[in-house]
Parts: sequence; structure tokens; C-alpha cells
Amino acid sequence: MLGGSFDPVHRGHLALAWQALRALGIDRVLLLPCADPPHKPDRALAARHHRLEMLYLALEDRPGLQVSTFEIAQRGVCFTIDTLRAFRFGTPALAPVFLCGSDALADIASWREHEALLAEFDFAAVTRPRDAGGPRHEAWLDLVAGRVAPLPTPGGPALGAGGRVYSLTLSTLAVSSSLVRARRASQEPIEDLVPPRVARYIQRHALYLEEVPR
Repeated sequence: MLGGSFDPVHRGHLALAWQALRALGIDRVLLLPCADPPHKPDRALAARHHRLEMLYLALEDRPGLQVSTFEIAQRGVCFTIDTLRAFRFGTPALAPVFLCGSDALADIASWREHEALLAEFDFAAVTRPRDAGGPRHEAWLDLVAGRVAPLPTPGGPALGAGGRVYSLTLSTLAVSSSLVRARRASQEPIEDLVPPRVARYIQRHALYLEEVPR
């Protein structure tokens, strides 16, 4: 599961999800847009329906990558531990692995019930290109670093059993949603940052022409 605001979804999200799909040997990656992100209280997001529609457009013809509307449907702040527990005990029951950037894990202490979260679920932490910025493994807490494990092998604990952090070094693109928004606000092209369908959608709906504070 790859969570985030996806404001907007960009090529880096897709590359990260696709490469993790292959590296972990899993069936699918769910891209899980949030309704109201707890870590971004100072900036108003694009409307939920816009962010969701851009995701659907971005994932057309990309087998193995799917949109989940779980958090969008909750209409409020959702916390990662609650979402992952809901999937684990849902119907059908899943064994989720949470996919994130290595920089996100450096800030894990600010997440709700972070110790229980790390104990109950597996994480796949992706090291992005150096020029994308942000802390790397050296910034991880001992609580995180002590859970780093080799990728699953046949006969070992099942992927998603919990309590492990898989470190993936993947050649994802040095692009961020904030870069897309900044380009739009400056009237610069974004076609190299987002899929063509998403670029056309942003243009058609006049999104991100300025940064709007909450």
C-alpha cells in the first residue's frame, strides 16, 4: 500500500509502485489517497474528486496498480495504523506492506502509535535518488534500523507478517507533487513530471495555478 495526498499523482509515484511490485514479488500495489493528511495541516489540498480522478487516469493500462478509496471514503483524518488494521481484519483479510520513502521512516516517531505500527506491519522503505533530498537510513531511529531485514525468500516468514523493514534501493524519479504545483504556479510545463492524461486533466480544470493555504 502506497499512501499519500497524491496532490497530484506524478511519475515518481508510479515508478516507485511499479518497481516495488517487481522487487517484492507481490500481486498488486494499492495507491491510497488520504482525505485530510495529518502531517500537512497548513496547505489546502485539491478537492478529493480531482485527486481521485487523476489517480484513475494515471493507472489506466497499468496492471498490478490499483486505486483504493478507503481513506477518501472516511472523510476525515485517517491514521496509517487504523487503515492497515482495517485491511488486515477486513473481508477479504489482507497482509498489507506499507510502501514509503526512506525519509518518511526518519519521521516515524511523529506517527500515531508508531511502535505498534512497526511491530504489527511490514514496511518497504524506498531510497530515492540523492537529488530528491531528504534524510536517508542514517536518520532512522534505532527502533526502525533494528527491524531491517533481507527480502523474503521461500520458506521464510510470509511477506506482510509484520515487524520488519525492507530497504529497497530503486531508481525512482526525482520528482515531487510540490514540484508539479510549483511548475504550474509559475506557468511552466509539467508534461515531464506527470502522465499525459493527468497533465491534460490539470490543464482542463485549471488546477494548481497557485498555492492555496488552508
